[in-house]
Amino acid sequence: MPRRLHLLVLLTASALILALSTGCPTTNDTTSLPVFNNTTDPTNSGATYIGSAACAACHSDVAAETRYHGHSYALNAGSAAAPDYPAAATRAGVPNPPTGFAWSDISYIISGYTKGAFFVDDQGYIMTTGVDGANTQFNLDYPPNGTAAGFVSYLPDQTTPLPFDYETCFRCHTTGPQAQSTLQPLSQDGRPGILGTWAEDGVQCEACHGPGSNHAPHPTARNIYVDGTNSTCANCHLAGNDTSIIKANDGYIKPYTQIAELRASGGHADFTCTVCHDGHASATYATSTGIRNTCTACHTDANMASHAGAVFTRGDYREELTCLSCHMPWAGRSNSSADVSIVGTAGRMGDVRSHIFRVDTDSVTYNDMLTPDGTQVRTDSAGCAGVSIDFVCLRCHTDEDAATNSAFPLPTQLAAEIATGLHTLAD
Repeated sequence: MPRRLHLLVLLTASALILALSTGCPTTNDTTSLPVFNNTTDPTNSGATYIGSAACAACHSDVAAETRYHGHSYALNAGSAAAPDYPAAATRAGVPNPPTGFAWSDISYIISGYTKGAFFVDDQGYIMTTGVDGANTQFNLDYPPNGTAAGFVSYLPDQTTPLPFDYETCFRCHTTGPQAQSTLQPLSQDGRPGILGTWAEDGVQCEACHGPGSNHAPHPTARNIYVDGTNSTCANCHLAGNDTSIIKANDGYIKPYTQIAELRASGGHADFTCTVCHDGHASATYATSTGIRNTCTACHTDANMASHAGAVFTRGDYREELTCLSCHMPWAGRSNSSADVSIVGTAGRMGDVRSHIFRVDTDSVTYNDMLTPDGTQVRTDSAGCAGVSIDFVCLRCHTDEDAATNSAFPLPTQLAAEIATGLHTLAD
């Protein structure tokens, strides 16, 4: 079930985070930090939702940034035409509904902004291949793993209408979601397939800062909720409730488990998301502002492990190798993964970057990285995890089955041996 996109986070009240905007923290001095008077009550003393347009009336600069963030397009109301995405989001866009359906048959489009889209029909049910007899998942172009835009099958074995429910769907795609219950029996728009309601489509300002009716009349009180921890992000970026479990499926890390991955990352375990991310700006379409700190902000003496200046090329795809290429490989899968023609028979590549950061050279393949049942990433006695060599090295250094790959091939075991001491080599 799709549960996509990142939650919006304002500047944290942590001295660590602020210091990292210009480098690693060297002091706990908080005298220059802005004052946030509510870091514990996401209801803002029982306030009501006023909508992102009201927030933008005062916070126009933030609104301009969030317009390009995927949160804003986590859920898009259907209309007579394709959903409207910012032109700057060069890969975003859903040209047409599934075959055999018109836009008038679609009540909502789930995402369509960074990786792909799913559709909710006019009765409020998520469209599936098994029920609707058409390919109902639309994948955007994803150049890193070679995915071309187009429709693919989604849940072909689903034989009954699939509700758009709170727990697995709209709680992470809307603002002010409420599950259907005896006390709250309504369905959004009166559509029977939607099991609950929400205040605003997409993940807007009040999804993270709470309802704003008490803040808007008294902004100088600074009483709007600002979370200085990872708790708000964890509402959607943690699959399940246990931060020690990194869930996996079909050989890939589940797509929205970043909090658990970070927890298992060793030296980064205590980081909050805003160490690296500006929660208002898109890391995909506004990287220069969406990413607050790159790896070298802290790792000032790190070398590129003999890959300095290297550019990976596959057809029209070019990737200047950085720390992320190896330490944040695409080990998660949201919509798509690379096939044999891209990564060969040994390499693996999904469409979501790992936030584990650590490379486990003993875990040569994804089977070594995961528990025997394949449902979790293995952790050691200290709770740390690592990504396996097939995700890290072999998506570039593939075998001969990847006909379009220009990097020289490496046998799997040799790749693991080289990776063990790679940072000791000179660039």
